[in-house]
Amino acid sequence: MSEPPFVADEREMLLAYLQRQRDLVLWKLGGLSDHDAARVATTSGLTIHGIVYHLTDVERSWVRRWFAGRRGLHIDGVDEFHVGPPRDLTGARLKELLAGYVEESRRCDEVVREHSLDDLEVKGGRSLRWILHHLVEETSRHLGHLDLLCELADGRTGDGPEPSGTGR
Repeated sequence: MSEPPFVADEREMLLAYLQRQRDLVLWKLGGLSDHDAARVATTSGLTIHGIVYHLTDVERSWVRRWFAGRRGLHIDGVDEFHVGPPRDLTGARLKELLAGYVEESRRCDEVVREHSLDDLEVKGGRSLRWILHHLVEETSRHLGHLDLLCELADGRTGDGPEPSGTGR
């Protein structure tokens, strides 16, 4: 589990906080069965599988599609300017969705390494700095949803592994 440094430059600190949130998503869902994950949803249809799909979509859309202007990244439910809300993915495998999330995060990190925090989106006025702050916010927000859904799914609680690495 990554921990943000206490002292670092802005870029290193920002990327460390983003990675921490990503790691917490993976930790929170590690070992959760598809059966347990699929048993819970909010009345609006928010599901664990849907949140993971959405987080993958958020990183892809903000970093590779809109910031870097990579074409050919059309995603269902996403238009030129918006990311779709988390959606129901009945039958999806959580392990595969998490692997896709990790891979997309890796691809986005490659784009981030190539740019300054002050670089702007291909089509608009948002800086990479703004986008990364937004990704921290978005991931943190949905991590809170995952906290609640996981507690309902199998009783797991906690905000990170205990120092011994055995906590849940």
